[in-house]
Amino acid sequence: MKAYQKRKKALEELISLFSEIDNYIDLIIVEGQRDLESLRSLGFTSSVEILNHKGIGDHELAEILASKYSNILILTDFDEEGLILNKKFAEIFELKGVKVEKSLRNKISKFMSMIGVYTVEALDNIKNEIL
Repeated sequence: MKAYQKRKKALEELISLFSEIDNYIDLIIVEGQRDLESLRSLGFTSSVEILNHKGIGDHELAEILASKYSNILILTDFDEEGLILNKKFAEIFELKGVKVEKSLRNKISKFMSMIGVYTVEALDNIKNEIL
């Protein structure tokens, strides 16, 4: 299979996973507004929260979200900063009794790696390029 076809298949599988993700989680958490827009461009319509809230600290945000959701996916980027944020927030949420979907994140990471993108916001551009 040619590289283009592999990337296209991986993107199609990722889009399919996003369409089914409601069955697994209550909320996706992303780093910023462009990440949210990118998920929406892939057809994801469920609950998404952004980590960057002006005037609200990390623990306060986690407390607010933990009171509303019991099963979340932290979908920060797969670069160094995103991995650090993911680890930090996963620990905070787990201490508050929230289930953090790590296997789902790993599956998304695998598809994104096959596509050749490591930031969530890049998914909308790659969609236009591949599909």
